[in-house]
Amino acid sequence: MPQPQSPYIDDPTIGNDAPLWRRVPPRHFVFDDNLATWRPSTAAFEDHPDGSPMSVVLGRQVLDEGRTADSVLEGHDGFGLVSFLAELARAEGQGIMRKPLTQEPAHAEVFGKKTRRVKKVFAKNCQWVVSPSR
Repeated sequence: MPQPQSPYIDDPTIGNDAPLWRRVPPRHFVFDDNLATWRPSTAAFEDHPDGSPMSVVLGRQVLDEGRTADSVLEGHDGFGLVSFLAELARAEGQGIMRKPLTQEPAHAEVFGKKTRRVKKVFAKNCQWVVSPSR
């Protein structure tokens, strides 16, 4: 019997050079002794508990709309904002799909199995767009 087709399809209009921004709550900040800096923990890159894919914001779209990175954190006191490229996500077997929300038109989802290794790659290879308040 054929397998049902996944409702998630990687969007080719999101280029590999597209920055994907991910909000990080304070409980997911860890100090990395090897890097001598704060970074998000691997837990910051998990899918939602309800099973839906990891949320991101398309950074370039935010800027093209005349908004700032700080606008993505409105209502999320104490959060930081990290960025990684779509290319990194795809290299780790992930796909990216636009999923605009009323409150965030630049919202997208990163779908695919997020093993511990995949989450570690994201955590070690992202950069702060808005550093955590420390």
